This record gives sequence, C-alpha cells and structure tokens, in this order.
Amino acid sequence: MPSVAFESQVAPQSAQEPPVWPQSVVTLVGNPRAGSRTAAAAASVAELLASELGTPYRIDELIDLVTIAPAIFQGEHAGAEAQAALESAIDLVSSASVIVVATPVYKGSYTGLLKSFLDVLRPSALAGSVVVPVTVSAAPSHKLLADQHIRPVLAELGASVPVPGVILEERDLEDLQVVLSGWIRDNAGIVQATTIALQPVAEPTPAR
Repeated sequence: MPSVAFESQVAPQSAQEPPVWPQSVVTLVGNPRAGSRTAAAAASVAELLASELGTPYRIDELIDLVTIAPAIFQGEHAGAEAQAALESAIDLVSSASVIVVATPVYKGSYTGLLKSFLDVLRPSALAGSVVVPVTVSAAPSHKLLADQHIRPVLAELGASVPVPGVILEERDLEDLQVVLSGWIRDNAGIVQATTIALQPVAEPTPAR
C-alpha cells in the first residue's frame, strides 16, 4: 500500500459495468540480474495499481526473465524443466489483463533479454491486454529511451498501451511510493476503463 495518501480517481465498481472475468495483473521483468531494483520497482507498480483498481483485479505473478533465460535463448536445446517454465510464463503473460513490463535502460534501449522473450511470443499474443511500461535509468538524458523503443514492439504484439510509462531514475527508487502515487492517481482510471473496453463480447444466444 502507498505510504502517501491520495484520493482514488477510479470510479467505484458499482458505478460502472464490472469486468466479466477476474482481471489478472502480471509483472514481467527484463533485467538480466535476478532480484534487481527494477524488479522491486515493477512489483510496487503492480501492487499499487491492483490495490487502486480494487476487486476483481488480482496480482498473479512476477516473472523475472533471467530465471528462464536458458530456455529463452536455447529454445528446444534447453532442458524439459526450463522449457516448461518458459511455456508457463508465456501462458501467464498471454492471458493477463494488465501487464507491467519493466526494464532498465541498457545502451539507450530496453534489454536484449526482454526483447528475446517478446520475440518468442506468438503474433497478437498480447491482444486484449493493457501494458504499463516501467523503465529505470541511471541518467536523466536516457530516461525516455527504453519506453520509446518498447512501445512499437508491444503494439506489434497487439497490446494496448493507453497510459504514459512509469519513467524512473535510480534516485527515484529511494522514495518510490511518493513518486508512484502521482502516476497511479493520474492513470489508474484509464487502465481500468481500457481493460473493461477490451473485454470479449459474449456471443448472443441463438433464438429457438
């Protein structure tokens, strides 16, 4: 929960049509170091966003891609256990309602690890999902680069990216709750409205 109080901008569920299925929030981290500060920041974004959106949004899992890197890069040459972990991650991401995609800025863009995972997804794998990019950079001059580069790839996979990314500098990680509170306040309602708009429409029952 955020340490700084702010008034929710999301309309109560009773004031709008509720989603017809539980909305899953999945976190995908492309830092090549396990347990990174990027992963911690992404987890905070997912937690705060799911909390602000309320029921029926739930956090499913954080996928730290470095833990399945052998399967991502080796494909069929990886062991059965590694391949199974990769397939599980693909299924989880492909079925998510909201995906928090996080990466550090590496050489002016997002990481090769994240790109390689996105490359193994099937075409339109992210159709119906809302993606929130999260980037962490060391220098102010680089902070927009990864977000700018990742959006075309997400769009190619069918994702909706209706809100600005969470653009962080390393110094922001020292007081992350304060930094995130404004972003959540401004954008949670848009995320919720978009997930509702992307819900599949039920087929009409044929007349007898």
